[in-house]
Amino acid sequence: MLLIRIAEEEIAALYLKNKIMSFVHFYVGQEAVAVGVSDNLHLEDRAMGNHRSHGHYLAKGGNLRAMICELLGKEKGSSHGKGGSMHMIDKAVNFTGSTPILGSIVPLAAGSAFEQKYHRRDSITAVYFGDGASEEGVVYEVLNLAALFGLPILFVIENNLYSVNSKLRDRRSADYSVEKIVSGLGVKYLKANGNDYEDVHAQAGTLIKSIRAGHGPSLLECITFRHMAHSAPIMDDAQGYREEDVLEKRLQEDPIKKVKTKLLSQGIKEEELAVLEKEIRAQVSSDIQFAISAPYPAKESLYTDLYA
Repeated sequence: MLLIRIAEEEIAALYLKNKIMSFVHFYVGQEAVAVGVSDNLHLEDRAMGNHRSHGHYLAKGGNLRAMICELLGKEKGSSHGKGGSMHMIDKAVNFTGSTPILGSIVPLAAGSAFEQKYHRRDSITAVYFGDGASEEGVVYEVLNLAALFGLPILFVIENNLYSVNSKLRDRRSADYSVEKIVSGLGVKYLKANGNDYEDVHAQAGTLIKSIRAGHGPSLLECITFRHMAHSAPIMDDAQGYREEDVLEKRLQEDPIKKVKTKLLSQGIKEEELAVLEKEIRAQVSSDIQFAISAPYPAKESLYTDLYA
């Protein structure tokens, strides 16, 4: 979680300093979700994500240096600089893709889970998407098909309360219930505090155990706080749309702060955590410097690894 947080903050500073113009969506504040889920996954399990997938990728064991190179469009990137922030992929750790179009990753993940069941693989697929994407029609269709075919898939809704900056009450009726919709379609549902690693880990573990036992698809809804703006390396509190997740509340519910408090209460020394943070900062700095100086792809490779 600390690696994701520090990497995201340093990458945000890099974007501002160098005025990099590619789209980027930061995961700061939501680290407990990806790590809580991923700590229940095996290497052979697949994970797929959305436009905000830096955390999903790193939590699955992704290579930070390759990720930063990809963000900067470099040849050493996980997609040789052709995918960028919103098209992460790394088959070595079975992070099998992310897509920016809202809801589009969900049917792709269902296809992955169908293949796993068809070939009787001992693995599952986990797919992350936001509360806004969860309202797309294709998501409801996929939930139904996943239940119909008993697919080994975990749907993870990262409900950070906004679709860009549109509030839930502006998009949903007063009686809207994710639990009722999901359960009504035949998918097992649990809810977790997405700002609390232990709760996410426990609830995800329960659902993943059920999926592995052959009981069909499950959905975990995590209520979490997105600390930064929807897009770009900036804070957006001045826009005035935030209500529950104001700065004071975000700092209070910070998932990394909660883990640190728990570790200290269990006898871990402050000095040990300081050493860990120093090591992570050094790694992030080294990887950023490597990515900055790394070469861009050769023009001759423009049409390689592309399919139409």
